[in-house]
Amino acid sequence: MPMSAIARPRSLALINMRRHRGLFAGELATHLKVPESLVNRYEEREEPPYEVLLAWGLKLDFTTENVEWYVFGATEGCREAPVEGSLLDPAPTEVLRIRALAGRLCRGLYQLCEEILLQAARAWKLRRDRREAGKRFQELMKTPMKRRMAVLETFPEYQTWAVSERLAHESETAASDRADRALELAQLAVRAAELTPGDEASRSGVLGAALIFLANARRVANQLDGAEADCARGLTLWEKAPRRIQEVLGAWRIKDKEGSLRRDQRRYPEALDCLKEARELAPPAEVARVLVNRAVVLEHMGNSEQAVEVLREAESRLRKPTDPLRLQVLGNLAQNLTHLGEFAAAEALLPALKGLATGGRQELVRVRVAWLQARCDAGGGRVAEARGGFEQVRGYFAKHTMPLDYAMASLERAVLDLEAGRNAEVRRLALEMHWIFEDQGLAPEAAKALQLFRTAAAKERVTAALARQLVRYLYRAQYDPTLPFAAEGWGELAELA
Repeated sequence: MPMSAIARPRSLALINMRRHRGLFAGELATHLKVPESLVNRYEEREEPPYEVLLAWGLKLDFTTENVEWYVFGATEGCREAPVEGSLLDPAPTEVLRIRALAGRLCRGLYQLCEEILLQAARAWKLRRDRREAGKRFQELMKTPMKRRMAVLETFPEYQTWAVSERLAHESETAASDRADRALELAQLAVRAAELTPGDEASRSGVLGAALIFLANARRVANQLDGAEADCARGLTLWEKAPRRIQEVLGAWRIKDKEGSLRRDQRRYPEALDCLKEARELAPPAEVARVLVNRAVVLEHMGNSEQAVEVLREAESRLRKPTDPLRLQVLGNLAQNLTHLGEFAAAEALLPALKGLATGGRQELVRVRVAWLQARCDAGGGRVAEARGGFEQVRGYFAKHTMPLDYAMASLERAVLDLEAGRNAEVRRLALEMHWIFEDQGLAPEAAKALQLFRTAAAKERVTAALARQLVRYLYRAQYDPTLPFAAEGWGELAELA
């Protein structure tokens, strides 16, 4: 339809809105229940009043802001070309360039402001959702355990990504103390993820992450086959998630957990690769946590020297003396230093460890610190103190039915007695080990090695060197229960096999 030479921005805005909806003038009139002649008049001969344009725009499902943008764009597009002004004014060509620059700047500023506000809105929504998830978690924990799953499946407020995330993180925390609780929380996290509404890709990310944490709980419970199945399914789903969802849920956590599983599967190169990627993805505040995990892999591989280097770096990244991770960093560092025979360096860490190992739930940690102290006493030649320390931790491990730890502490004590020629004490230690063979938690290869020690002790043919070799074997066997006990490489013990 022909247009008059006179600029009518609101008429142009009306035409653009109509065309945006794919309507002809007659169809627009029918939709608005107005005469077609009125539509033609406002488009071809007369600008519609702004109030009319806004009312029609709203009936076409545009927002007030949409209508304003249409009018603004048409107004700018209809501006008359600049004319020569005074000697002080820019030339018309310069005015055109100024208008173009102003338009680009304003469009860029609009996009920047929009992105800033979107980021602020996302951050606010994340904080709100996680705050609400914290409340839902506390409510769920007050519910009897047998009813928790039913509550989660019944009430929609528990069926959110944030509740799933909170349950998964609580499962990770529980894993260091209660494998059964970690498993229950992880299973709740998976169910919350399965019931979370939203687009399929985002839900895949939430469910994938929850399954990875379930795999971690199964790993801690020594259910490695189930852990592998959950991990494989979780990683497949995780790869389908948008990058934004992966960033929110913490992509570094996924690689960190996968690294832990590969470590316990004794797939050490894969574990190190996962943790390298986790470090690259982790925010600065979380790098130390990844480094601790990497050091544990190196320790399991028997590489205490590199483990010490990694733990030193992790320690340097801890900004607060009260950082909860400091206890684990210093404890692992002291242990690896004792493996290397650097007892003075290890002992220097013990005062800080003792100060951190406070509270009712830290009893086992305090016992392990006392064990480290006994090793340092032995390494420093303080035999009486070392003997008393080993005896103390042996008592704890016996009371709490921890056979492998009991055996290692007993052998470390035996080394001191053998060096002092106290063979009767060694026989007593060997006899007191009888209960560990009745416990199903001792691997067959470790049991075989310890039985040889008992036989050799009874015949007074065991030496301090043999006891030390056995301690080293048991330390490796605690991370690899299938590690063969090679009796043929054990000198005198081989004759008794």
